[in-house]
Amino acid sequence: MPKVKFDREEIINTTFELLKNDGIRGISARNIAKKMKSSTAPIYAHFENIAVLKKEVINMAKDVLVNYLERMYTDRKMLNTAMGVVIFAREQKELYRSIFLIDADFKSIFERAVLKILETSRDDERFEHFDRNETMNIILKIWYYLHGYATLVCTEFIKNPTDEEIKNKILEVATIFISDALDKKLTAIINKNRGEFFCLFFCLKNFL
Repeated sequence: MPKVKFDREEIINTTFELLKNDGIRGISARNIAKKMKSSTAPIYAHFENIAVLKKEVINMAKDVLVNYLERMYTDRKMLNTAMGVVIFAREQKELYRSIFLIDADFKSIFERAVLKILETSRDDERFEHFDRNETMNIILKIWYYLHGYATLVCTEFIKNPTDEEIKNKILEVATIFISDALDKKLTAIINKNRGEFFCLFFCLKNFL
C-alpha cells in the first residue's frame, strides 16, 4: 500500500481542529499524527518544530476572532465589535483561551481589538464631545470590562448568555463609563472658567 502523504495545509487544518476542540495544550506531534492516522514524520517535514505550527494556528484563531468583531449584530458598529468579543468567547471557548489567556503575544490582538473599537467609535454620536485621548480612555475602560466579562463567559462562570443579554450588559456598562467621562469633562470646564463666571456674576450684579 502506498504511503499517504500530507501537505502543509492539511497539517495546519488538522492542528487547528485540535486547537478548537482540545485547546493549545492538546497540540502535540503525537496528537496531530494520531488525528491524521499518520506518523509524526510529515509534521517535521513541513515544520521545524511544534512551536512554529502552534503559531500558525494561533494566527488562524485570531482571524476567526476578527470575523466575529466584524459581524452585524446590531445597527451600531461599536456595539457590534464589543459584542463580537463576548460571543467569540461563548462560541469558541478554546480559541478564546488560547488567544487571551495563554498566548504570549496577547498584546498584538489586544491592540488590534482596541483600535477596532476606537475606529468604530467615530460613528457613535455619544463620543462626539470627546477628543481622541478622552475617547481612548473610555474605550480602554470598556475593554477591561469586556475582557473580564468574556473570560467569565468562556469559563462558564456566566453560562451561555444570549446575544440580547450580552448587548444589554455592554450598553449598561458603556453608558456608565461615558456618563462618568461627561461629568468629569463638565466639571473641568466649570472649574477652568470659574473665574470668568465670577466676573460675569459681579458685572451683572453691579449692572442691576
